[in-house]
Amino acid sequence: MDTRLTLSNRLENLKPLIRYVQKWAEDRGLSPNHRCSLEKAAADIFRHLVTYAYQPDQPGSISVSLEERGPRLRLMFEDDAAPHNASRLPAPDGLALSGCRLDEGLPQLAESLVYFRTADRKNRMIVFLT
Repeated sequence: MDTRLTLSNRLENLKPLIRYVQKWAEDRGLSPNHRCSLEKAAADIFRHLVTYAYQPDQPGSISVSLEERGPRLRLMFEDDAAPHNASRLPAPDGLALSGCRLDEGLPQLAESLVYFRTADRKNRMIVFLT
């Protein structure tokens, strides 16, 4: 089942996002490795969107949905910022997430990443993790 969380585009919303991801992962009994990968990917993408997709002090919202697709996890972000370059996700800044190691970048975690602009002028980024 698809679940969705919508947050304002503020870095202080990183903690509620991580709590949401942790609960979703725990409810499904994901292994610690899968949980850490999912937390890290969600944090990196959210931080990227807040920092690079929006102009300073520009209000906006970011929706996140999580779904199991067989052995893969589907992480979808949707934002209302102007189109942006999703391929330039920055390296992690060292934020510790529940004891997860943050020395891998998103390209090492993701099986695939798709970014597109929707007809209703939203940006959608879909990441599949194995």
